[in-house]
Order: sequence, then C-alpha cells, then structure tokens
Amino acid sequence: MERHDEIDRLKTRLQWESGGPLAHLAGEATDAFAARAKALGGWIRENAEERPLVSLLCAFQLGFAAGRWGPRRAKH
Repeated sequence: MERHDEIDRLKTRLQWESGGPLAHLAGEATDAFAARAKALGGWIRENAEERPLVSLLCAFQLGFAAGRWGPRRAKH
C-alpha cells in the first residue's frame, strides 16, 4: 500500500511540475508574441532604410514620450 501511495505522490508531482495545458498555452503565446515582434522589427528596418529622417524623428518622439513617463521630479 505504501508503494502505491508513493507512486501516486510522484505522479501528482510530475503533473504539477510539467505545467499541463497552461504551460503549452503560455509557450504558444510567447511564440506568437516573438513572431509579431520579429515582423515589427523587419517593418521598422525597411522603413528606416527607405526614410531615415522620418525614422529619426519617430525615434526622438518615442524617446521624449518615454522620458515624460518617468518619475516626476519635485519642483524647487
């Protein structure tokens, strides 16, 4: 009887550590996100080669927006 309990405990632990269907869905979501990011990177690269000044302007705008999202400083 003790051996069956040990087998059941190990099976439960194996199912818990394998992640089940949630791990599979998380892997698919990560793969889809990586594919979209790669496509976006290719699109940005193409546009940067065709119109470098517009790309530079967009980069400055994004940098300015990111700077404004930072922590607020106290005014003296």
